[in-house]
Amino acid sequence: MTDKLAKKNILIVDDTPANIRVLVEILTEEYDISVATNGPEALEIAMSKTDLYGAPDLILLDIMMPEMDGYEVCKILRRDPGTKDIPVVFVTANTDDATLQEAFEAGGTDYVRKPVNRIELLARIKSALTQQELTRKLLEEEKLQGVLEMAGAVCHELNQPMQSILGFSQLLMDEMEEDSPKYEYAKIIKGQIDKMGKITKKLMRITRYETREYVERTKIIDINKASDVK
Repeated sequence: MTDKLAKKNILIVDDTPANIRVLVEILTEEYDISVATNGPEALEIAMSKTDLYGAPDLILLDIMMPEMDGYEVCKILRRDPGTKDIPVVFVTANTDDATLQEAFEAGGTDYVRKPVNRIELLARIKSALTQQELTRKLLEEEKLQGVLEMAGAVCHELNQPMQSILGFSQLLMDEMEEDSPKYEYAKIIKGQIDKMGKITKKLMRITRYETREYVERTKIIDINKASDVK
């Protein structure tokens, strides 16, 4: 059985209890489940920061509901920065072209036909979650690449002043007696600038990077795994 901590949360939105029971029965072993019986309740759960499992990872959304239909719910979710990237899989008995076109235009990710087939449902959910994860990783990679490019530019700008400080430190040391306290100070400055120089060289020479676990599942660049500086 899937570890509870690793389970994704699926929000089921349907105004018919029998439909909810079918979906819960199919999904409860692999996923954590939240349930809403109308559009406003679904939006409240999706946008809540205090929900039991946090924001849903995916929403199974009925189309035909009183008060607010699934199309309108999906449009509102897509307009909100906190929910715009949540996959929405419409669950509908109407799979004609007009219905599906409106579903996708509203921002739907995919659809599942009623009556629900277990294999189809699980496959479409897995596909939507996989695509979401790939998209998330791609965005993270792009952001990280941007950070590295900025770091490289900063390092390039720092290189000249650091070289100047190194040169002046060496000149000062050459003019001082080695037993002078000021000589030791200049030596310390030179040593620290040397360390900074090695770090900036590593950053500037990164062509591949590796990350390591930090705290609370956060990953950071491991500069010691960068290209070796000779």
